[in-house]
Amino acid sequence: MKSARFALRVVLLAMLIFTRPTWATSFSNDQSDLWWNADENGWGIQFVQRGSTIFATMFVYDANGNPTWYTATMEGTKPNGILTFTGDLYSTTGSWFGAVPYLPGKFTVAKVGTMTWQKSSGEPGTLTYSVNGVNVTKTLTRQPIRNDDYTGSYTVGIHFISTGCSNPARNGATDGADTATVAQNGAAISVTLVAIGCTYSGTYTQSGQFGGISGSFSCANGDVGTFGTANMIVTPVGMLMRISGSNSRNGCQSVGQLGGVRNDR
Repeated sequence: MKSARFALRVVLLAMLIFTRPTWATSFSNDQSDLWWNADENGWGIQFVQRGSTIFATMFVYDANGNPTWYTATMEGTKPNGILTFTGDLYSTTGSWFGAVPYLPGKFTVAKVGTMTWQKSSGEPGTLTYSVNGVNVTKTLTRQPIRNDDYTGSYTVGIHFISTGCSNPARNGATDGADTATVAQNGAAISVTLVAIGCTYSGTYTQSGQFGGISGSFSCANGDVGTFGTANMIVTPVGMLMRISGSNSRNGCQSVGQLGGVRNDR
């Protein structure tokens, strides 16, 4: 028993060290990404979040169709559970990129307005900004670039909370450690927890840096049901995800987290 508890502590510590980029900050889900409106080609905005601060770089076009960019540093709050980041918006000019040496004295900066990013639950967010009295509001989503590949073997820690179980003894929090093997072929993906004998299979989708799976599961003990994951991310050293499940055999409704380190490299 002591060795099992020690192994679990090692796994959870490894999760904190190696897979923390998934949420990047305890303030909120990570807003860092390239965001766009799929119906409006040619412009977009990139967020880099650290703690409760976002640095934004927006590339757009001026009234004459000339490419330009703006930057903002926005501070976050969570009124009524809605993420809201607000800050001043700036335009800059500088030395020609081909100048050698670079001429720092040519740098200028001017405040042109303000920028606000709001996001509640779900994928879309609302960007509101003003440039010299021109007010703009856009609905944005994370821009897809390429799907990540989770294929591999991982030593994982699992934490979930169950409610509604037909056997009340199964309600409550459960923590454990296991080996997870992931097989992925395009959008088809399956995750097998070796020790508990459960396989979760479904369709993988990705939005920006985060992925998700929707599918069904079956276990060696006869448990079956449906599941979904969110905020999935994979790195060269590990993975992390939120997970929810509905067990059609015993009625358990479970939500929690799973994450760990690769053991195949």
